[in-house]
Amino acid sequence: MQKKLLLMFNPSSGKSQIKPELWNIIDIFVKGGYDVTVYPTQKRYDAHDVIARRSEEFDTIVVCGGDGTLSESVQGVVTLPKEKRVTLGYLPGGSTNDFGASLEIPFELTEAARCIVEGSPLECDCGIFNEKPYLYVSAFGMFTDVSYETPQKMKNQLGHLAYILEGIKRFKNYSYYHIKVESDELEIEDDFIFGFVSNTTSIGGLKNRSEYAPLLNDGLFECILVRNPTTPADYQSLLSAIVTQDFDCPNLVKFTTKKVRFRSTEPIKWTTDGEDGGEHTDVTIKVMPKAYKIIVAETDERTE
Repeated sequence: MQKKLLLMFNPSSGKSQIKPELWNIIDIFVKGGYDVTVYPTQKRYDAHDVIARRSEEFDTIVVCGGDGTLSESVQGVVTLPKEKRVTLGYLPGGSTNDFGASLEIPFELTEAARCIVEGSPLECDCGIFNEKPYLYVSAFGMFTDVSYETPQKMKNQLGHLAYILEGIKRFKNYSYYHIKVESDELEIEDDFIFGFVSNTTSIGGLKNRSEYAPLLNDGLFECILVRNPTTPADYQSLLSAIVTQDFDCPNLVKFTTKKVRFRSTEPIKWTTDGEDGGEHTDVTIKVMPKAYKIIVAETDERTE
């Protein structure tokens, strides 16, 4: 009996590069032994809803789009009982494709399709942001609104350079927030301009090559916080640390954790997987270990 595969793609992601390759991708899956159903997503959260409603009809669900489409898909999977969670495949079709880079999935779509046919499932952790699942990064502060406020047309034309250009506009007008951070690893209260809790080796197209680059299924997420720089020396030290990825900078706080809480007196705007996550004074982030399976070519040093 043929295995059943649902191929969902977001027509608005990236430069719609799946369209000229669609028949080649379907042919690869058919030759790989799959009975293929194709579904273009129609609206935001459509991938989530389709997976939650129809996952039992398929052996594998392949999604093509950016990090947002993959995030919706993972959220749909982890809302199901663990025994009913369908295996995912991913064709990176967005502008930046951070999580695809973390999984070392080829950006060339037909190559990614072959990896799905020839690869094997990898169990990955996901995050829980105030009880809502997310894929790979929650963040607050400077630059975190860049992803969802950058025009889609600009993303399609420029790729991840669009995020950098949009972020530069905000550099002169950043704010800082007084936050109490609590986890099993540390407790700290200070003024911060930026922070994130992530499970990825790439954010905004920039690779994390430090010793703190997270594993994808060890039950821990990476947390990095940036203190408010108050002197020219602080600024210089911080910029140097970002460029060299030297995390011994005194203005950086870094640790790995399975649960962390952020409390502030004023509401702080958050993002989850590059989308607007709302404003909050109290945020708890925890890890859901080995929450879903996604097909990769092979496991590597970023996995347990």
